[in-house]
Amino acid sequence: MTEENMQSNEETPIKKNAARRFPFSIYFALVVTFAVIFSFYMNNKTTSDTVEFSVVGDIMTHEPQIRAAYNNDCSCYDFANTFDIIAPHLKADVILGNLETTLPGSVLKFAGYPRFGAPDSLITALTKTGFNILTTANNHSVDKGKDGIIRTLDVLDKYGIAHLGTYRSAEEHKQNRVLLVEKNNMKMAFLNYTFSTNGIEIPKSVVVNMVKKKKISADIAHAKTLKPDAIIVIYHFGTEYARQPDSYQKDIVNFTFKEGADIVLGGHPHVLQPFKKLTVKDKYEETKDRFVIYSLGNFVSNQQRRYTDGGIILKFRLRKEEGVLVVDKIQYVPIWVHLQVQDEKRSYTILPVESYLKGENSKTLSENALKRMTLFYTDLTAHYKNVPVDKPE
Repeated sequence: MTEENMQSNEETPIKKNAARRFPFSIYFALVVTFAVIFSFYMNNKTTSDTVEFSVVGDIMTHEPQIRAAYNNDCSCYDFANTFDIIAPHLKADVILGNLETTLPGSVLKFAGYPRFGAPDSLITALTKTGFNILTTANNHSVDKGKDGIIRTLDVLDKYGIAHLGTYRSAEEHKQNRVLLVEKNNMKMAFLNYTFSTNGIEIPKSVVVNMVKKKKISADIAHAKTLKPDAIIVIYHFGTEYARQPDSYQKDIVNFTFKEGADIVLGGHPHVLQPFKKLTVKDKYEETKDRFVIYSLGNFVSNQQRRYTDGGIILKFRLRKEEGVLVVDKIQYVPIWVHLQVQDEKRSYTILPVESYLKGENSKTLSENALKRMTLFYTDLTAHYKNVPVDKPE
C-alpha cells in the first residue's frame, strides 16, 4: 500500500468512528493498569512493613521421648517425625519457642527430668521445622552445668538459630544482652528471663538472665536506645499447672509494660493461660496497646495429664501504622501431642487439632486418642472463650 493510499484510508468514515472510540479504550486500559499497579504496590508495601509471628511454648524432651527418637537403622536419634505434620502450620517470618533442655553432646548425659539433656538432632529437627529463635533462660538452663550452657549455645550457632537468655560469658552478655532482629523493615528487640534455675547455682563466668526488676528495667532502657519498632520480652515464670496467671506474673507483666516493652510472652506452667491486649501508658509517656500471653503451655513433652498434653501456636502480626506499632491478626492454632505405642515402641507427633477433628488429615487415631484430643480441644475453647482472637482476613 502506498503512502497516499494510507492517508486516504485514514479519512474514511469507519476510521473516523474508530478514532472517536479509541481514546476511551486507552483510558479504560490505563485505569485498569493503574489499579493493578497500585494494588501490587500496596500489597508489597504492607508486606515490607509487617512481620508475621508463630510462637510456641515449652520444647521438652523427657526420657521416654529420647528413647522413642532412637533409630536402630542408623544407631542415631531422630526427632523429625515429631514435627513433620505440624511444620506447615508454623510458617511465619519469626518462629519462636522455649528450648527447655540442654544439649550436652554425650549419650551418657542425655536425660529427661529432673536434669534435661537432649541429642543435637533435636535442633536438626527444629531447624527443618522452621524455628529461627529459641529462648534458653528457663529453670532447666543449668541442668548440665557450665559446659551444658556453653555447648547448647554452640550448637544453636552451628545451626543458625538465634538465641537469647543465657550467655557464655559476662562479656558476651554485655555485647548481646538484647537480641536485635530486623525483618521486612521492622527492627525488633528481644529479651528473655527466668524466675528460677531450680536451686542450682549458676556457674561463674556464664550468665543466665534472672527475673529481677532492676535488670529488666536497665535492659529495656538499653533496648530503647537501639530504636527498635518493638520490644518483646519472654518470661519463664508462674505457677506450674495453674490455668490462670498468679499475682507474681501480673505484677511482672505490668512492670514490664510500664518500663516500655510492647509484648510479653510467657511460659513455664505447662498449661495454657489467657492472652489479651492492654492499653498502658509507660514511663516514657507513651500510651498504646500492649499484648501479653501469660503461658503458652507445652509445645512438645511427655506430659499426658489433662491440660498438659497440648498447647497452641500463637500467631500475630506486627506492623507500623503512621509510625505506631500495631499488633493484630491475633489467632491461634490448637496443637496436641499424640503419643502412640506400637510393639512397645513409642512415637510422639504434634498434631493440628482442628484439621484432625474436621477429617482433613490421613493419620488414623485410636478411639481413645481421639477422645483425649477432643477433651483437650473442648477444654481449650472453653478456656479461651473470651480471648481477643481476630477473624481471618
